[in-house]
Amino acid sequence: MTHPRSLEPGLLWRARLRLAALSLLVMGTILYAAGFAMGQLLLQAQETAIQRELQTLAGTLHDSLKPALPPAAQPSAALGVVLPGLCVVGEPCTAPDALIRRHAVSATDSDRFQLRVLDHHGALIAHSPGPQPRAAEAEAVQTGLQLVRDRSGARWAAYTIHLHHSNAPGEPTWGYLQISSSLADLDARAERLWWLGHGVFALAMLGMALASWWLAGLAMAPLLEAYRRQVRFSADVAHELRTPLANLLAVVEAERNAVDGAGTSAASTTGTSLDRVLAQGRRLQRLIADLLLLASLERPCPQSLKAVCDLAEITADVMEDFNEAAAAAHVTLEQTIHTASPRVLGIASELSRLVINLLSNAIQHSPAGGRVWLELSRRGGEITLRIRDSGAGIAAGEQARIFDRFTRVDPGRSRQRGGTGLGLAIAQAIARRHGGVITVQSTPGEGSIFSVQLPAAGRRRPARCSACASARRADVADR
Repeated sequence: MTHPRSLEPGLLWRARLRLAALSLLVMGTILYAAGFAMGQLLLQAQETAIQRELQTLAGTLHDSLKPALPPAAQPSAALGVVLPGLCVVGEPCTAPDALIRRHAVSATDSDRFQLRVLDHHGALIAHSPGPQPRAAEAEAVQTGLQLVRDRSGARWAAYTIHLHHSNAPGEPTWGYLQISSSLADLDARAERLWWLGHGVFALAMLGMALASWWLAGLAMAPLLEAYRRQVRFSADVAHELRTPLANLLAVVEAERNAVDGAGTSAASTTGTSLDRVLAQGRRLQRLIADLLLLASLERPCPQSLKAVCDLAEITADVMEDFNEAAAAAHVTLEQTIHTASPRVLGIASELSRLVINLLSNAIQHSPAGGRVWLELSRRGGEITLRIRDSGAGIAAGEQARIFDRFTRVDPGRSRQRGGTGLGLAIAQAIARRHGGVITVQSTPGEGSIFSVQLPAAGRRRPARCSACASARRADVADR
């Protein structure tokens, strides 16, 4: 029984990887978005708390200062009496009294707040000791909450309100009171939260990656089982049909030989019918053989069966065997080799079948008087085989389907010439089995180019396959 993992393991592994990656991407995006939103909400709550504290403190100070403000908004010693601990512009700044520093709502608590008093033009009059969130020069003043920076680049939350002598209507603005709180602690917490969140996210992604890979395997298990059953069914059906079909064809051939000996008109009619039965039977034989070959190609190739093969010799032998078929189709074959050592590691009979299928396809779709070019080249560690025909070309919408099983670009011509619709599928399976890829480039009306890239082998002496020549000639004869 064929194990599911042995069925085109590269394709199944890539499919499982894509499924796991997609699942990881979706879950990771949701987790990151949720974590980012939660972090932003926490920081916003902290900023809101700081803003409310500044608003409360500014309102308290405003109500306390109104009756005691000096007549003119200018630097004076009276401001030092009104707000002990402030540094008046133009005068020496002394340290505040120890008793003042013990007041919890003191505006001179420079460890928590920075206070600035400005006149109605925005010129600085007095300030708390320590770093200032703004330069000490005249500037446009905006009331309300602002985020500002001091000269060192640190962030501050500053709240500004008007100052008046009283609450009388129409009274001119005495100046401005601005109280600021450093956001250094908040920024430090935000940075720690960023690193902690991304660390947790990385660990969660690692766990989710393992879980996604496991879940992708569970999700693909039914598909792998269905695929295994399909391959086994195809192989079993082909095996079961091959023996009775061979017996049936043997009986038909015997009857056909007997009819040939009769020589009557009725025998001639019977002979024609038997010829049709034989033709369809042989076509069914080729189909069964191709299905069995596809089933065998879907299993990994044992390394013990591989040998260094010279593609130049293989293509030359195939071209020689196809000369008669090309002449019958009035198609000219040409071969060009641009490298001295087009050697690959693989199975000679399968590589020969790859060239046969591509060359047969090119001849089949080339018109009378057309040409088919076969080219071998090497670039780095890769051997490239190109087969170009002068046919009608393949439409862009059909190019993605031509390697599917039983796909025919021109069904009428393929059936007329006995094609099974499995030739290109077999060629693709052989290329993948040998670690290569096959592609097509085609423009309607300008022919098609089939390219096969195979990894180059070392410099060991290529092996000769004595059974390849007879098998190749049988394949060519079938076509």
